[in-house]
Amino acid sequence: MFNKLHRHLGPLGLLLLAALIMSLALQGARGLFEPDEGRYTNVALQILQRNDWISLFRNEWSMHFTKPPVIYWSIASSIAIFGKNEWAARLPMALALVATVALMYGLGRAFVPKKPWLPALLYMLSPVPFLAANTINTDTLLCLFITAFFYCYVSAVYLSAKQIWLDAMWLMLGLAFLTKGPPSLLALLVVLVHAARYGRLKTLLRPLGLLLFVLVGLLWYALVVMRHPGLLDYFLGYEVVARIASNTHNRAPEWYGFLTVYLPVLLAACLPAAFLKPWKKTPSQDLVDNNSKQVLLWIWLSLPLLVFSISGSKMPLYVLWLVPALILLLASRLQSVNFGRRHVFAALVWGVVLLGMKYAAQPALRINEKDSSQYAEQLRELLPGVPKRLVFIDTSARYGLALYFPVTVSKISLQPFEWRISDSPFDHTLTDELANKPVGGRVFLIMAAEQQEFLEQVQASGHLAVPLGVIGKRKPQLVYTLGSEFDAATK
Repeated sequence: MFNKLHRHLGPLGLLLLAALIMSLALQGARGLFEPDEGRYTNVALQILQRNDWISLFRNEWSMHFTKPPVIYWSIASSIAIFGKNEWAARLPMALALVATVALMYGLGRAFVPKKPWLPALLYMLSPVPFLAANTINTDTLLCLFITAFFYCYVSAVYLSAKQIWLDAMWLMLGLAFLTKGPPSLLALLVVLVHAARYGRLKTLLRPLGLLLFVLVGLLWYALVVMRHPGLLDYFLGYEVVARIASNTHNRAPEWYGFLTVYLPVLLAACLPAAFLKPWKKTPSQDLVDNNSKQVLLWIWLSLPLLVFSISGSKMPLYVLWLVPALILLLASRLQSVNFGRRHVFAALVWGVVLLGMKYAAQPALRINEKDSSQYAEQLRELLPGVPKRLVFIDTSARYGLALYFPVTVSKISLQPFEWRISDSPFDHTLTDELANKPVGGRVFLIMAAEQQEFLEQVQASGHLAVPLGVIGKRKPQLVYTLGSEFDAATK
């Protein structure tokens, strides 16, 4: 059967079919994982609700520009086509993985000419990009566009004399910038360093390419900054300077953070290659012939890793777009290995293991109560009707609930707070919420420690707090509504 598929589809077709099956399998088997999956999906749902694809909101009171729009646009488009469900929300990440596998095959033609399919196979079977594609995140999409960026550069330099590839390179950089902003420019720095080393720097400055980068990568930023005064200071101060030069975001700011955050990710990414024995040393002449290509891969891997390591904000998936360089380096050392049926069998077994890891994540999320679908089921049992607004008081909001209820999710404070134009710690205060005109079906969720102050403010405002029950075990939350709002909502 394998031989028939190989004859009909070819190596690339077979790899893409396998990648599609693996990436789509179990993609909707669990609920949204809080906080990231819930937050991204909620903003995408706001886009569809408002029909506003420029400004980004988490609800009617607060904007949410922590990430550029590509992640939200992709989720919103998928949900608009395939419906309001987890599978549709995660579909863009699955398709991005498949597309990156295709690009790795293309890069394999330059870096592993004897076995161009090998980098694609190793990338598809690497647990890091595979498991990342099962969650909603910006890094999987960023990895796609940056890999495409390098593919265009490599095509222009090593695979084709057509300089239009350099224009496409700038286009891909624009998409990367529109996916995660300034960190994507590290890819440009890699290419600039490599091009300068080999005297190709002037060839990169293509008028059409630069225009494409400006239109694709910068136009949206210009529109939202003009539409929302003060947003530029937020972008530059909170999202750029604070992430790089401070521990404001509290993400492994210590000097040794790269050892605990990045090293395990890169080692895990190598697992499929580690199983390919025996290793054979690449002939020295091949390395001489491919010297400039190897230099490119080493710069791609090491230069951004150095910057990420000294940054004050570190997260495991920040280095996801370095995995293709690592895989290509490993594959170039394995291209002399004679692959046979036992390797095919090992790849199939490892693919099943990866799917098992995907499946095993479901109960783990339920144990730590991060699964919003489970939370929604428990909440639904307490409610006398369909809620209109879920209000979290002085506790983390579960924005993923917007996928399971036709609601607006908000996070409010019992006390005044310091507001900022985007990603404000709270939407407003309880005083403001109680002063709002009742919308019917408001539900308040609060920790026990703040219950007394909540009840006092509700009573002082002339409302009646009605307890509905308790939800959660590890960190139980008290559930309240006001008066007979649910009854009024049904009339």
